Amino acid sequence: MSLKSLSTFCAALAFFTAPTFALADTAAGLAALEANDPGAAVEAFQEAFEAGDGDAAFYLGRMQELGVGTSANVISAIRLYQAAAERGSAAGKNRMGLLHLDGLGVLQDFVAAHNLICEAADMGLADAQFNCGVLYSQGRGVDADPKVAIDWYAKAAEQNHIGASNLYAAALASGEHVEADSARAVELLTFTAGQGNPMGMFGLGQAYAAGAGIDADPVLAHAYFNLAAARQHPQAVQARAQVEAAMTGEQVEAAQNFARSWQPDPAPAGADAVTEPEAQD
Repeated sequence: MSLKSLSTFCAALAFFTAPTFALADTAAGLAALEANDPGAAVEAFQEAFEAGDGDAAFYLGRMQELGVGTSANVISAIRLYQAAAERGSAAGKNRMGLLHLDGLGVLQDFVAAHNLICEAADMGLADAQFNCGVLYSQGRGVDADPKVAIDWYAKAAEQNHIGASNLYAAALASGEHVEADSARAVELLTFTAGQGNPMGMFGLGQAYAAGAGIDADPVLAHAYFNLAAARQHPQAVQARAQVEAAMTGEQVEAAQNFARSWQPDPAPAGADAVTEPEAQD
């Protein structure tokens, strides 16, 4: 099936009721996307969805929404996301929730956004756990509850979610709404910084500058502020300058050498892409 015929496929989605899941076909579709073969991906995802796999409809929706191999079509994508959510796809629920959050192609509805996203969070999807935490933090569709937000960040952090790890680390460092644990905060920031995330690098620089959860080290503080500044963290330039004011020339040279030679760590299983703390697909 070609991508151009997806609109016909979308119209027929509601009539598929087969109970058998075809995870192998979904995996084949993902492999085809990796191989830059969208036509083969569509065929595999369609077969998987017809066999009952809601995640396959989600991936078809993403292809439609992003215009992978075809012109972008948000309306067709939304139909696919709805079908995915109805079939119990956590990814489909999360995406529909984000669409309701933004009011894109559907009504802006914070309650619906909360219900869908947090249902997906309950199903164990790390992005949804992070997003559910954001909703509780901001009080969108639900009464604001910082402690519940932190609990969700903690769950997503256990799955190596970068944005959640940063926010959970910040909570642990401050001890606000959770028992303070600066050493654990440093562990989380070391992970996110190692993935090249500017928030993680800045937070780790702060830890080294203050000696919070780790021995104070102005060289490493300067180096991580420098790395964060190179990635356009808005506070990193000033923080680097403040540390540098009390450093010797040799220390600054050592810090710059460290930053120059820095390389990212291999991403662990489950780690999301380098990202900032905002709603995740």
